[in-house]
Amino acid sequence: MNTMMKFVLLALCLLVFVGCSTAKQDGQHEALGNEAEKTSVKQPDEKVNEMEKVKNDKVFTFLAPKSAPVLPALLMADGGAEDISIEVKTWDTIDQLLAQIQGNEADFTAVPLNVAANLHAKGLPIQLIDVNTWGTIFLVTTDTNVTSLADLEGEEIYVSHKSGPPDILLNHFLAEEGINDKVTLYYSTPPEISQMLIAGNIKHAVIPEPALSGVRLQLKDQLVQVVDFQESWHEIYGLDLPQAGIIVNKKFAAENQEAVEQFLQSYQEAIQLMKKDPEKVADLAESTIGMKAPMVKTALNHMMVHSVIASDAKPVIEQYYEILLQSQPEAIGGKLPDEGFYFSK
Repeated sequence: MNTMMKFVLLALCLLVFVGCSTAKQDGQHEALGNEAEKTSVKQPDEKVNEMEKVKNDKVFTFLAPKSAPVLPALLMADGGAEDISIEVKTWDTIDQLLAQIQGNEADFTAVPLNVAANLHAKGLPIQLIDVNTWGTIFLVTTDTNVTSLADLEGEEIYVSHKSGPPDILLNHFLAEEGINDKVTLYYSTPPEISQMLIAGNIKHAVIPEPALSGVRLQLKDQLVQVVDFQESWHEIYGLDLPQAGIIVNKKFAAENQEAVEQFLQSYQEAIQLMKKDPEKVADLAESTIGMKAPMVKTALNHMMVHSVIASDAKPVIEQYYEILLQSQPEAIGGKLPDEGFYFSK
């Protein structure tokens, strides 16, 4: 083989080697390019899924008395809320409630409306998100001779929740009747008052549902309903009686607007479920917080429970506050709450 032929063969080999090397690098670049493309699509999806997982894993705490506001929440905690997860805790006295609020122990808290106004007046950064309890308080007696408030002059009345709606409203109606200084009031918890009524140790009491239904089931016709506070309020003022609602920390509401709105939506849906399936919520109340199922089921026939967003219920709430401001200003902290008190979507 001459020198020229060797040179040509060497050049051909070099071209083949370079071509193969280039093809291999192009293949690597393509593979890397495809992998980079896959990664750039996958990362946002993984991030979104992780955010959703964190969101779904967040469990909010709902604090409420063992009364009307807690019942829809039990259904929510049992899986009745798809978009928000909650756990339920309860309070028994106003002092317990205040301690838990000051300790920031709950995200959502059911409170009497006067307590909400009082906390706001004292500078606590709270916001009312709804009103859900409208008619649950009654004055009852085992004395068949008593048919009206006027008949209670000179008598002793046991009242649940000192400084709460039963106490405030009773004093308001007694003042309207002109006998607020002619009766003696004693205070205790709904369970204790119920037991004293059933045992015959006391005759007259102001007590809310569902605790009252436990007494109704035991005493039956021996128990006389003297005053339905909702009916009396409506007769005098022409509007329903707002009693309790749910508050949140104002900063929490601002930073978790979507969660608050999801809570309200789920709570409203749970109220409808409660009305359609009273046995379910009654069984839950017994198994989770010790409220007797027959008592809860009976109470549902004597309670007005529906959730109205605070900004929509403002006219009714303010009327209630204005009346208390005239008769018992200390009950709401001596002034009407400002606009920032009312949550709106």
